[in-house]
Amino acid sequence: MNCSACSTRLAAHRDGELSHSDALLMAGHLAGCASCSALEARLQRVDAALASLSFIEPAPDFTASVMARIAEMPKPVAQRISLWWMGGYTAAAWAAFAGLSALHVVSPQSAVAEMGVFAGKTGLAMETLYKVGAHFHLGDFAVAAVIVEIALLAVGATVGRKYLPRLGSALLGAQS
Repeated sequence: MNCSACSTRLAAHRDGELSHSDALLMAGHLAGCASCSALEARLQRVDAALASLSFIEPAPDFTASVMARIAEMPKPVAQRISLWWMGGYTAAAWAAFAGLSALHVVSPQSAVAEMGVFAGKTGLAMETLYKVGAHFHLGDFAVAAVIVEIALLAVGATVGRKYLPRLGSALLGAQS
């Protein structure tokens, strides 16, 4: 056994997860290799240090005091984006696109053509994936995955109805 194989299997050896023959090979290598036995000794010291750590119990009123401090914080104020600013930004973006098109820096026709090629390649890839899935009879798994995804979306929508109105304020941060 070489040192690379020994170091990758050292955790399994320490946990007793190796077969009897692999464990004997590991023990023989550790007995004859100074660097691997030094690594084993370091791991033993780390395990001993972790075992000696004590669990820290929070104060009984920890949650209540944290929640009280959160309640004292100022409420976030949602910042609204002006429709004038958004319209100006859109107009500037279109003007920049028109200018770059007029200077032949950007070619809208080639961009549309490249998007069409990409869509075609994506369609071929999806067809190939479908054929592979059908070959391995993965249709049932796909149906189950779609059902799970729909269920998660339903749960997300239900939970989102409660929390989404506050999302904008939370993302923009509190104003003092």
